[in-house]
Amino acid sequence: MKKRQWIILSVPAGILVFAFVLSQFFASLKEAPEVKKAPVSKKYVETKAVAYNDIKTYISAFGRVETAQSLDLLSEVSGRMFQGNIRLKEGQNFKKGTLLFYVDDTEASLTLKSQKSNFLRDIAAILPDLKIDYNDNFSNWETYFSSIDIEKNLPELPELKSDKEKTFLATKGIYSTYYTIKSAEERLRKHRYYAPFDGSISEVNMESGAFINPGTKIGTIIRTGLHELKVAVETRDIPWVQVGAPAEIYSSETQQKWTGEVARISDFVNQNTQSVDVYLTIDPGKQKIYDGQFLQSAIPASTVTDGMLIPRNVLYNTNEVYVVEDTLLKVKQVFVHRTMEENVVISGLNEGEDLVVEPLVNAHNNMVVFKSEKKDINMELSSSAGSN
Repeated sequence: MKKRQWIILSVPAGILVFAFVLSQFFASLKEAPEVKKAPVSKKYVETKAVAYNDIKTYISAFGRVETAQSLDLLSEVSGRMFQGNIRLKEGQNFKKGTLLFYVDDTEASLTLKSQKSNFLRDIAAILPDLKIDYNDNFSNWETYFSSIDIEKNLPELPELKSDKEKTFLATKGIYSTYYTIKSAEERLRKHRYYAPFDGSISEVNMESGAFINPGTKIGTIIRTGLHELKVAVETRDIPWVQVGAPAEIYSSETQQKWTGEVARISDFVNQNTQSVDVYLTIDPGKQKIYDGQFLQSAIPASTVTDGMLIPRNVLYNTNEVYVVEDTLLKVKQVFVHRTMEENVVISGLNEGEDLVVEPLVNAHNNMVVFKSEKKDINMELSSSAGSN
């Protein structure tokens, strides 16, 4: 009985063992699946061979156009003021020599004519004495007397022949009266204000017909055709700026360009901008330029000898760059000669070294990289055009 049970139990066990062995046999006949290798990621960087040249540098500065000459119109006499040959309105243009305004001079003019008449009488009174005592100069005084016109300015006194003649004229009050009249003539001239240059009125403070006193501000005029651009330059760049250097001035808004020149450099720092003000004269040419307009300028700085111009964003930690040596990134220090808006001028690398000229993210020393091959865009365009 026991033998029979053992046989019954051993048969299924044998079948299972046989099946397992058979499955292992067939499994060994299959080829093992190929294990795929993970792709190797290559980091390409754009490089440029280091080469040194003489680099002309520029300083970019932004500023506001100002008139090179602005004058306040102040009255030197009192009276009722009237406009001249143009209207006293802001924006009114005028030419040099135009009568801008005048102060009523009726009373002053009549007083001056009265003084000239009295002077004419005084000269007539001394002519007989001059003929007797100073006959050698009498003809000159007679001619002078005839030349006096009360409607015109007094002519210069005749040249004296002796000290006695001078003393005689002084005792008769001729000199005193003469210079009093000349002073009145000068004062009468101040009743009329003529434009000293071509320009326009930028400010009006008094209307025609108003009564004014000495020192009253009538308005402000500016000279047209002569402008300056006031730009703020950082103190570190001032040593590179030279008076008399040519400058390029342009408007990014209107795409206009002008030529200019460095006229002056301030000797102090502007407290509002913490920079130094530089003034550029502008040659307007045929293009219109306006007072108060904001413009950009490019001021040439000194030339850097044996330097290389690179993008500013490839410089790290103020004076470090990456170079490629045998597929490895290497950090090297450089000397920065000039820092500009978008570029810097450097030196300190060996010529021929492969300098990385693109900004890198998460880069480090001894990182494996490959130099990228730059294609000629012009050749690509030509080949594509030929295939079409």
